[in-house]
Amino acid sequence: MEVTHDLERLLMTKSQPTVAMIVSRYARHGTLTEQDAEDVAATVNLKLLQKMRHANRATQEDVASLEDYVAKVTYNVINDHLRSRYPAKARLKNRLRYVLSHDARLLLSMTAEGYACALRYRPPAKVVASTILDSVTITPVMRNTRKPGDALVAILTAIERPVLFDALVSFTAKLWNVVDPIGVEISRIPSQRHISADPIEMRQFLRVVWREIQKLRPMQRKALLLNLRDEGPADAISLLVLTGTARFTELALALEMSEETLAAMWHQLPLDDLQIGGMLKVTRQQVINLRKSARARLVRRMAS
Repeated sequence: MEVTHDLERLLMTKSQPTVAMIVSRYARHGTLTEQDAEDVAATVNLKLLQKMRHANRATQEDVASLEDYVAKVTYNVINDHLRSRYPAKARLKNRLRYVLSHDARLLLSMTAEGYACALRYRPPAKVVASTILDSVTITPVMRNTRKPGDALVAILTAIERPVLFDALVSFTAKLWNVVDPIGVEISRIPSQRHISADPIEMRQFLRVVWREIQKLRPMQRKALLLNLRDEGPADAISLLVLTGTARFTELALALEMSEETLAAMWHQLPLDDLQIGGMLKVTRQQVINLRKSARARLVRRMAS
């Protein structure tokens, strides 16, 4: 199914509150940095847009279940991001989740604040978001990585309250000296020919493309952007905004037009060559030549 602007508006209006709520929760607890949060939100937007653009049809049932689907995608992107950036901590997290789920003394359950850990046979209590214990309280049992079940029981006994799972993971990582090496995540800039379906790699590619587009001559840049398409007939310029690659104001500046003018024509994009020629006061063939030159320059720049 061709993506429609109605679907894109639905994406922005219906999905963003859910994405923001989940991402902000992780950011508040220190699991995601501000940059991480921006990367996750942009990656989720790209995944959702790709899903819509490759869907066979959109039904009311799809729309009704959008919030659940968005939440699932967001959690998956966050987990993938953390595994990529913090592999040692991700392994610790999986280990603790396993222990909490299989040790009869422990309990891992969903709460309003997120997943929380507790001693199974303790009465319910308010969940805390930190595991601050002083050096006097910390015992050798808590540091014993060979017996993680006993260690978690000792930690939760000392805290005396259920604690958020992510907070427990962070505390245990410090206690057990689980450290990820600096620079473990190596960024790669793929060529367009080898671009994969991986959303993170796609976003990296889009950032490079956008930087090179901004360096084009004004007429070339306009001819390219106003007719920018994805693999099908849909406009691809919206990808730049939805993925956080370019702000709307930056697009308007690149096109040398006001934000109001761009907003008015937004839902008509991509324009055909006759429409672009009329705007630029050149012929249809000149538009084609300008865009061809722009693409050739981009290919050369991306290959260098």
